[in-house]
Amino acid sequence: MKTYSLSKKPLIETYGCDYSKRDLVLTISGSCLCVAAICYMQKLQLLYTCVVIVTLILLLPAVISSYFIYQSEKKRFEEYCHYFEGMRMYFKVYGKLNTALKETCNMFAEGSQMAACIRRAVVEIEDSGDYAKALGCIEESYENTYLKRLHSLLITGEKQGGDSVYYNLDLIDYDGWKNSMLLFQKKKRSAKYMFYLMTVLSFAISVYSVFAYQDAQVQAGIIENAQYQLFTFLELEILMLLFLVVYMSLVNKKWLRRDE
Repeated sequence: MKTYSLSKKPLIETYGCDYSKRDLVLTISGSCLCVAAICYMQKLQLLYTCVVIVTLILLLPAVISSYFIYQSEKKRFEEYCHYFEGMRMYFKVYGKLNTALKETCNMFAEGSQMAACIRRAVVEIEDSGDYAKALGCIEESYENTYLKRLHSLLITGEKQGGDSVYYNLDLIDYDGWKNSMLLFQKKKRSAKYMFYLMTVLSFAISVYSVFAYQDAQVQAGIIENAQYQLFTFLELEILMLLFLVVYMSLVNKKWLRRDE
């Protein structure tokens, strides 16, 4: 995990995702240039412009970390779905839990979290034969009621056998839950893009309100007015804070929850 900090506590948490110093510099530089351009178009005074840029730099770590939270949760959900579907399929094919685990493990990248959890489960089964404890290695990181039901049926099928287990595996309403989760995330993504659009429009309207006047003297009078400078500065500060709050509320939620 790569983190960058001015102290012992990470300034930016990447949640296992690759984020180089070059990426960090480009993100900060690009964001500062965009905000500086907006301040320039609104003819904001240098002092106010500097404060706005400092505010942006202070908010960026939270925005970047939120982005990586989203990526981490999305990856975790995808691994969960691949595991669930793989175990259900391979157990029907082989009828042995340990074999199903090994085959499912091959579906994942060598360094993935799910692959590590599955390998721990396989070792536990081969060492102690305790299936519940072994599958608990996976449930620790991907706890969910549908996963518990799957594991319960797999253990029953391993110990008791019978075709009823294969039938009951298909009765778990996993597919309905997965589709509803994907639909919910799609709606959140649409809301996020709509928020981006509204933010851009807010900046555009603010800039247009200055240049709408054709008379240069009128424009100069507005721009040099102390109230205009103050209110424009406050507008930019509020918009950035609002962006942070809304963005974090949209992306900082867990995809997998224990009570589902």
